[in-house]
Amino acid sequence: MKINALIISNYKNISGAWNAPKADEKTAGLIQKLAAVLDELESQGDDNLHSVWIKTRRPTFRQFYKYNYEYDVPYSKADQKTLARATGKYKENYPDPAVWFELSVKHFERDPGVEFYGVFIDNSYVLAVNDLNGGSEEDATDLIEWAIEESEKVVDAVKNGTYGQMLKKIPYRYLTGSIRRRDLWEIDPKSKKDFFSRYKKAEIKKFFKNSKLYEPGITLLPEMTARIFYEACAVVYKALGRDKKSKSFRYQEIESERNRYDGDPLTPKELYYANADGRDDGLKNVPLDDSAAFEEWDRNEGPYYQSNGTHPWEIIPSFSTSFSMHLFPWKSKISGYYFSLSGESDLRAPETVIAANALIDAGYPTRVVRIEKIFNRLEGNDYVSIVPEEQANIYEDSIQLPEGDLGRKIAAKVKWDFETYKLKNC
Repeated sequence: MKINALIISNYKNISGAWNAPKADEKTAGLIQKLAAVLDELESQGDDNLHSVWIKTRRPTFRQFYKYNYEYDVPYSKADQKTLARATGKYKENYPDPAVWFELSVKHFERDPGVEFYGVFIDNSYVLAVNDLNGGSEEDATDLIEWAIEESEKVVDAVKNGTYGQMLKKIPYRYLTGSIRRRDLWEIDPKSKKDFFSRYKKAEIKKFFKNSKLYEPGITLLPEMTARIFYEACAVVYKALGRDKKSKSFRYQEIESERNRYDGDPLTPKELYYANADGRDDGLKNVPLDDSAAFEEWDRNEGPYYQSNGTHPWEIIPSFSTSFSMHLFPWKSKISGYYFSLSGESDLRAPETVIAANALIDAGYPTRVVRIEKIFNRLEGNDYVSIVPEEQANIYEDSIQLPEGDLGRKIAAKVKWDFETYKLKNC
């Protein structure tokens, strides 16, 4: 069967994250030839990396059906309902006659006299030559012959100055780029409405009004204790509606402390252990009102310090610390303490706006980490990433192009991430 997109996707599917099938002798020779073709261009990264966009044809419907449905219902016996369902999937997977792939090749001297070659398709490691972790041996002459033929077209296009025209043929759904958020809002007003639906208008107004107060000044706290930290955290939790829990399973407060916060179902310390990451390095043991003990613990010293994860300041955890909220008590170089609040990611920023306002209103000197990033996002002055159709996307700071006219209008304003290829030594 002549090479097509289905066959290439199968090569991608059998690849591993850290190792790839080992090219057999004939395939290895072709990979060396492929590398020589791409070596006419300047390298684009470490390990003599070259990446180019190349294309092939989609499979026929019969080929697609045989691969995906033949085992359950042979093509010769398929009824109209089965064929209609398969046709829909075929058009969904292969809407255009041409299918594009990003081919990458690395090669370098692994050991004296031993040259390593690695072939990647859409960042999947598909073939290796002289990889110490190489898998089973693979005959992939069809794949590499196609890669050589298409790569030669790319190099020829660079030589004669027509590569830019070649790039314009690549459908946008394969590509990455960026667009100013303000431009996106102008083209697609719904995207602006959706963005601000996660924010409260009054909180945004207050956030900008308080902007000069987010830098620590003369109102620094004279000392820092565990109690002050827990009470600041409680301000954040209450502002975000995270104080509704009736019990903390990680910490149970003594009665005298509970009486001190009469009327609240949980004390500030209990609220912290009901919401925070929990790997507190022994913060739980520090006497609440002993500033010297807190400072000693903060230096990773003294009887109360116990290393158990080093996340005491992660007051709202997430699947990644990049999307968590942190509240750090910092000692100023002048004198006194202030709080540093971080949570500028697109997923966390709406809560950070509320948290910052609440801390300022409660009288805590507060600095918002990378506050300009939040300001730019709210004003539409940052950039939204455009990600390929196949890439999973859960972030507000990136989108996939919508279908139809709207997608085309957005694409016209996007700065696409095309590599600028140059001939080596040119």
